Amino acid sequence: MNLHFKRIGDQTADKTIVFLHEGLGCIEMWKGYPEKLVNEVGCNGIVYDRSGYGKSPGDLTNRTNKYLHQAAEELADFLAFHKIENPILYGHSDGGSIAIIYAATHPENVSALITEAAHVFNEPETIQGVKEARPWLSEGKMEALKKYHGERYKEVFYAWNDIWLDDSFKDWNITALLPKITAPQLIIQGKDDQYGTLKQVDTIVSTTTGESHFLTPENCGHAPFKEQEAVVLKSVKEFINAN
Repeated sequence: MNLHFKRIGDQTADKTIVFLHEGLGCIEMWKGYPEKLVNEVGCNGIVYDRSGYGKSPGDLTNRTNKYLHQAAEELADFLAFHKIENPILYGHSDGGSIAIIYAATHPENVSALITEAAHVFNEPETIQGVKEARPWLSEGKMEALKKYHGERYKEVFYAWNDIWLDDSFKDWNITALLPKITAPQLIIQGKDDQYGTLKQVDTIVSTTTGESHFLTPENCGHAPFKEQEAVVLKSVKEFINAN
């Protein structure tokens, strides 16, 4: 497997956190948050770039409405390749949805689930937020992506933007998978998330089988670990220490 990855934290620790980045993300776009978290809780950790992101090879063109399920299959291969058993999955945005799909389809191999701004269905607010982001690339507002994805940065942007606005994705919904999730969960979403409502949190918490906890920080948009780091870090540390 040729996905780019980074090991962090205490490699001898019993608990391993696997970090799954957002739809425009990569290892570096987590900034120092994963290292800070694993060091404070004394965990082992691993962060990786999915195919086509960051420093991992891959092609994001011609994406289909099954791309999140495909990424969950890639996660399964990644965990098997690195012999990671019963990890804590920590996913942001697309990464959160991928973590949910994996936790539902491989419930025997997840010890806990943490998501930030995960989607389990497409909703009008999501489509509107993605539409508003559509001009950003042509307006030069996404040039920073080049730092992380190189010359593929436009491919990364349109892969995310195109699929969420595609007619085939309007009815995307993975709520039928939620009852299959048996791991304890911490579901996080900012109250001002521009890409989804708190219906996402309510649906996950009320439908999954495992014990659920949630955090909906004030004055917070789509990236709680960046926008409300102290609040999120405290809640995540308490959750991990309890599980």
